[in-house]
Amino acid sequence: MDDGLDGGLVKSGRRRFIERATIAGLGISVLVHLVLLVIALVVRIDYQFADAGGDGGEPVEFAILSESELNEQTAVAVDEVEFAQIEAESLVDLDLLSELGSEQSMEDLAEMMAPELDSGGGSISDMDVATGSSGAGSGEGASFFGLEASGKRFAYIVDRSGSMNSLIRSGEMSRWELTQIELIRSVRGLGANAEYFVVLFSSNTTPLFGGSEWVKGTRSNKTSTSAAMMSSNANGGTEPEDAFDLVFRLSPKPDAIYFMTDGEFHQGVPGRIAQLNRKRRVPIHCILLGDPGSAAITQRVEKMLKGIAKASNGRYRHVRDAGGVP
Repeated sequence: MDDGLDGGLVKSGRRRFIERATIAGLGISVLVHLVLLVIALVVRIDYQFADAGGDGGEPVEFAILSESELNEQTAVAVDEVEFAQIEAESLVDLDLLSELGSEQSMEDLAEMMAPELDSGGGSISDMDVATGSSGAGSGEGASFFGLEASGKRFAYIVDRSGSMNSLIRSGEMSRWELTQIELIRSVRGLGANAEYFVVLFSSNTTPLFGGSEWVKGTRSNKTSTSAAMMSSNANGGTEPEDAFDLVFRLSPKPDAIYFMTDGEFHQGVPGRIAQLNRKRRVPIHCILLGDPGSAAITQRVEKMLKGIAKASNGRYRHVRDAGGVP
């Protein structure tokens, strides 16, 4: 009986001891956490930077920031981007003489490569060496292979079929090389307020800059046009119909269109052009470059081009492979 009582007392004492120790431990833990919290708020830690090039350490301060304050301090300032219609400008620096591998002046180059066009229409040799502009093509107008046009917006539909690789002027150059130079001259002669659109055609239709928007006559755009033309090649057939479809979808409509080809195209093309041009008779100035083949083929092509020009109040010109005009 006494042993049982003594055992119960021992167990009761142990229980009270454990409870007291637990309470004490909890109290100590709370106290330690409070002390650590106070230290974290006011402590300044001197940190000795290693390999920083200084003799002493710099104090590093810790602070508690809100999320909004943190975002403000970590935000990166970004310039606002203004979106506008692309003018097909690029930073291309083209040295035409260097591209052609010549050390001659622009005047010498023009005399060697240009066709002998009528003086009233302007030629490559009329180009101002300093500005790259031609008197006939400056201001509110344009000139292409000697044909002048008035207005502000000019579309160029240019043949780059395989036959354009034919040599002309006693083998000095190809029809395509002549066309490259003449189109560059024409575009450079446009006024700064003019707009233009160049589309090359063969078996496929290829806008020079891949879009369907007018290109402004800025200096950088003209430089880009020169680079794009000099890097393009001639190949394929002679299919201009899709090029006319594209040009007549431009908005606003062109004030004048230049259509240059050296080959025979489908006889249904003039009718399609007349249909596209029925609402507003945009002048279409037509150029036949060289002779498409036999005399009979040349006559057929001339008849179609003359018909297109006459129906639209445009003009026609035949630039022969020898460089002259009849």
